[in-house]
Amino acid sequence: MATPLPLARELQDLRTAQIIDALDADFLNLVGWDWDVRVVRYPDSHPVLGMPDCEIPGCTKGTPLGEPVCAGCMKRWQQSGLAFEEFVTAPRPGTYHRSDGQTLCRVQGCQRPPRLVTHGLCTTHESRWRTSSELTVESFLRNSPQKGLPGFGSCQVAACYRLRGSEGTIYCEVHRGRLNRERRLGTFVGDEERWRLTTPAVTVNREVSLRGLPDRLVAELLYCLQIRTAREVKTRDHRFRQVCEHMRLLQVPSLEAVEDADLVRVGAADDARMIVRVAQTALRRLGSSPETERFKDLWDMVVFGHAGTLSFTGIHQKPFREAVKIWAYDELPRRRGQHVTSSLQNVIRAMERLSDALRLQREDEGHQHKLLARADINNFCNRIAFLAETGVFGAYHRIHVIRGARQVLNRIRVLGLTAPGEVLEGLPVGFALSVEDIPDEPEDTEAGKDLPDEVMRELCENLDLLEKLSGRECRVAAELLIDTGRRPDEIAKLPLDCLAKDPDGTPVLIYDNHKNYRLGRRLPIAKATAAVVTEQQKRVRERFPDTPASKLKLLPSPVANPEGKKSIGTIYDQHRAWVGALPDIMIPIVVEIDGKPVTQQLPFDKTKIFPYAYRHSYAQRHADASVPPDVLKDLMDHRELSTTQSYYRVSQERRREAVDRITALQFDRHGTRVWRKAQGLLDSEHVRRAIGEVATAYGICIEPHNVAAGGQSCPIRFRCVGCDHFRTDVSYLPDLERYLDDLLRSRERLMSAFEADEWARSEAMPSEEEIRRVRRLINRVKADLDDLSPDERSQIEEAVAVVRRGRTIMLGMPRIGQPMPDVRPWRLP
Repeated sequence: MATPLPLARELQDLRTAQIIDALDADFLNLVGWDWDVRVVRYPDSHPVLGMPDCEIPGCTKGTPLGEPVCAGCMKRWQQSGLAFEEFVTAPRPGTYHRSDGQTLCRVQGCQRPPRLVTHGLCTTHESRWRTSSELTVESFLRNSPQKGLPGFGSCQVAACYRLRGSEGTIYCEVHRGRLNRERRLGTFVGDEERWRLTTPAVTVNREVSLRGLPDRLVAELLYCLQIRTAREVKTRDHRFRQVCEHMRLLQVPSLEAVEDADLVRVGAADDARMIVRVAQTALRRLGSSPETERFKDLWDMVVFGHAGTLSFTGIHQKPFREAVKIWAYDELPRRRGQHVTSSLQNVIRAMERLSDALRLQREDEGHQHKLLARADINNFCNRIAFLAETGVFGAYHRIHVIRGARQVLNRIRVLGLTAPGEVLEGLPVGFALSVEDIPDEPEDTEAGKDLPDEVMRELCENLDLLEKLSGRECRVAAELLIDTGRRPDEIAKLPLDCLAKDPDGTPVLIYDNHKNYRLGRRLPIAKATAAVVTEQQKRVRERFPDTPASKLKLLPSPVANPEGKKSIGTIYDQHRAWVGALPDIMIPIVVEIDGKPVTQQLPFDKTKIFPYAYRHSYAQRHADASVPPDVLKDLMDHRELSTTQSYYRVSQERRREAVDRITALQFDRHGTRVWRKAQGLLDSEHVRRAIGEVATAYGICIEPHNVAAGGQSCPIRFRCVGCDHFRTDVSYLPDLERYLDDLLRSRERLMSAFEADEWARSEAMPSEEEIRRVRRLINRVKADLDDLSPDERSQIEEAVAVVRRGRTIMLGMPRIGQPMPDVRPWRLP
C-alpha cells in the first residue's frame, strides 16, 4: 500500500501541501508510489499507462498498450523480414539482458548487489565461486554453503536507489562505471558533487525515478502525470523520464520556474517541452477560482467553464480596464455555447479600439477619465471610419466596434461604476455612444456561400481521397455535413446512438444544437445517409467493444482516446488539405465577349470550399426544390425565419438580371409573348411591375382588385388560363406541368366510380378547354426554349434557378410531397 502523503517535516510550503492534497490516492497506488522510494512504476494493464510484457520469449520489457512487442524487438522484427509468428519462434543471436531493477546476491541473507546480472553473485561471492572447483553457480551454492554479507549502503547519486557494489566506492556498479567512462572519454565536466546531483538514474524498464528532486517539484510532476492520465493522454515512460532528467540538469525548485528557453538549452525534445507546458497550465489552474481569476489582466477561461483565454491587456487606461473586467464578469453568466470566449474578446477589442483612440488623440492619453467629453466620442467614431475606409478592417467590423463599445459603456453605467467611490467615478454623461453613432449595415452583394452543383458533385466523387489523407472519421464527418447541413461542431459531437426513426419508419438524426442551446433535435435524413451512420456505428462498436454505448462517440478522436469517449475536433485543417489536393474544379460562368454573353468553363475558387459552406448549400438545395420557408426554417433549426432566408437570399442586382432574362420569355393566356424588351424598362417601370402583380399557382395576376386583395379576390376562382390578366414565363414551367398533371388526375378520378352529386361533379370536372390551354402554354414555352442557342439556354436555366429560389409565395392546388433533395442522387435509396 503506497504512502499517501510524505512526512510533515518534508513539506516546504503551503503551495507544496496544496499540490500534494490534489494528488489522488488511487492514482498513487496505480503507479506504486512511495514517498520514501520516490519511483514511479508503470502498471502492466491500464487504458492509458498500461505497459504489458513484450510477447517475444525472454523479453520482459514493457510494450506500448496495443502493440505486441517492445520498441527494440519491433525494430529487429522489421529488419528480419519475417512474419510475426516466425520471428517469435526464431532463435535470437546472442543473449539479451533487460534491466528490471537491482536485485540482491543469490546467497541467502546477503545484502550486497550482484556484480553481473548473468551470475547473480556479489563481488565477494563471485570471487569465491571462481576460485572454487564448481563449474556453475548453482552447484557452487548447493555444494559450498555461503554466509550472507552486510551491504555497503546506497549509491550517492541523487537519482539512484541502488546499493553500492563494494566498500571502496560511494556509487553503485553502474554509476561507478559511467563516471569512469566519462573521465576516460574526456566528457566529464564540472565537479563530482554536481555530477551526483544531475546525472540520471539507471534506466529501468517501466520505472521513472523522481529521487533527488525537491518535494515541490516531485509533487508537481506527479500531478502532471495524474492530469494527463485523467485526460486519457498517454505519457510514455521514456518521455516522462526525460522530463525528470531535464529538471535535474536545470536544478530548479519548481516547474513554474522553468522557461521554454531553459528546456531548449538542455536539449529537450518537443514532446518533453509540451509536457512541461501542459503541467504549468494545470498547476496554474490548481486552486484558481472565478473569484481570484477576475482580478487578473489575462483570464484562463477554463476556470469559468469555457475554453481559451480572455485578455484585457490591450486597454491602456487602468480605470477602463478594471471596469471592462467587471463588465465581463457580469456578462459571463448570460453567455452560453461553444464560442463564449471569442465573442467576449471581440467586444473587449472594441474597447481596445476606444482605448487606442484616447491614447493617440488626447494629451493625457485618456488617463484622466473625468475630463472626457462628447468630442472624444466623435474622434473615436471618425478614427474607426478612417480605418475602415483605408482597408485596415471591413465595413462590418466597423459596425461591430461601435456597437461593442456602446454596449460596454452603457452597461458600465447600469452597473453603477460611474458612482462615487467606483472605478470610473465622475465619468461625464456626454462620454457615451448612441444608436445614431452606429453606421448602417452594408447591403448584401453576394448570393450566399452555397457551392455550385458542379463543385458539390466533384467533392462527393472524391471522398475516397479525403479518407486516404485523413482517415475514415473525417470522411464520415464530411458526408454528414454535406447530407444534413448541420454545423461542423454538431456533427463532430454526435453520440454513437444518434439515429432514430419517426413513427412512419423514416430515419432521423438526433443531434444537439449547441449554438442555440437546443438539445435532442430531430432532423429527417435520407436512407443513404442513415446507412452511412449505421456503418460507422458498427465500426465504432468493433473498435471499442468494452465501452458502454451510451458513452461512445460516433466520430471518436484518434488521439488520447483509448475508450472512445472523446469526439474528433474540427476537420477544418484536414478538409483544407483535401480540397487543396484536388485538381481544379471547372464550372460554367457567363462572360461577355464582344458585347455578347458567352458561357465558359472556368476554375472555381477553392477558398470558398470550407465545411460551413455545406450548410449554405443544404439550405440552397432545399430552397431550389421549392421547400416552403417555414419548413426550411425547421430543417435549419433556426428560431427566426429571417435567419433562414439569409442562407439562400440572392442579391437584388442578380435577381433583377434574372428577372430581365426570364421576362423576355413571358406569355399571356394565349401563349403570346408580351414583354420581349424587359431589359429596356425604366427603374420606375420595374417598381410599378413589382407592386402591380400578385403570384398565382403557375404565373402572375395583374388584375387590380385581386392584386389589392393579395390574390384572394379572383372573380373566376383561379381559372387563370381563361383570364386576360394572367401572365406566365419560363420559370413557371415546372408549375404548369404539375398543374396539368393535377387536372388530368382530377379528371380521371371524377370519371371513375366517385360518388357525388351531378352538379358537384360537373363543377369540379376540369374542362377540356382548360386542359388544352395549359398544354398549349407548356408547348409554347418549350418551343421557345428549343429555339435558343446552348449558351442562351444555359443562361436562362441559371436565371430560372435564381428566381425560383427567391419565390416564397405559392398558391393553387395541393401538391404531392416530394422527397428530400439529395446532392448525390446516384446513391441507392
